[in-house]
Amino acid sequence: MAVTLYHHNQAAYESVVSMLEETGKACVIHPTGTGKSFIGFRYAEDHPTETICWLSPSEYIFRTQLENWKAAGGAELPNILFFTYAKLLLLTPQEMQDIYPNIICADEFHRLSAIEWGKAFHRLIGFHPQAKIMGLTATNIRYLDGQRDMADEIFDGCIASEMTLGEAIVRGILNPPKYILSLFTYQSELDKYESRVRQSQSKTVRDKGEELLEALRRALDKAEGLEEVFSKHITERTGKYIVFCANAEHMNEMIGKAKPWFSKVDTHPHIYSA
Repeated sequence: MAVTLYHHNQAAYESVVSMLEETGKACVIHPTGTGKSFIGFRYAEDHPTETICWLSPSEYIFRTQLENWKAAGGAELPNILFFTYAKLLLLTPQEMQDIYPNIICADEFHRLSAIEWGKAFHRLIGFHPQAKIMGLTATNIRYLDGQRDMADEIFDGCIASEMTLGEAIVRGILNPPKYILSLFTYQSELDKYESRVRQSQSKTVRDKGEELLEALRRALDKAEGLEEVFSKHITERTGKYIVFCANAEHMNEMIGKAKPWFSKVDTHPHIYSA
């Protein structure tokens, strides 16, 4: 029994098939978590006599996508030949020639802005100019790379379907994120304001400043510490959580504070650093 695609992916799939027939190129720009890989897998399933050369940044990503496909009831896809972009770099001209793809599917195609990966990709296309090209990504714009638009560079602007993260949330395709803001480094800021108040030349300003500072101290005294914030909002006690730090020095400092902060969630947390 074939996998039934969600409506947004079914619409994207139909657009991809139509655009591939018309232009030979088609890309899908949907947020992470919306099931883009199923669009490519459905194409492979519906075209069993065609060879799909599937390119991805990592084998782990591809393997996880396939596991999700099979868990949803998807069939085996023997017509997919998988290569990482790094592996593509190592193929000899004869090995590239021997692939004979009908479709080249570039997953996370924004990665092709990398010089060597991009060269290998275009070398593959050079060996197989007859192959159609499909692309999947969550973001086609390389903001830290001169605002390069990889949908324009690789697919000549042939975008079969595009969806923003905000649209995916509004449509109920993705769950909205939950943001909890907590001020925990306020003491240095409080000291700075106290110094500015004391140095004021105006007694009126100093008196008003002291009044506001006192109100701020009382409010901060009532504020919950991070251990309380984490305990309240981290309801999955056996979960795994990522802490992003500014640099290695900051990370080492945070490791020392993590145990007391997470003490009401896990009294003996396992902490890993990378």
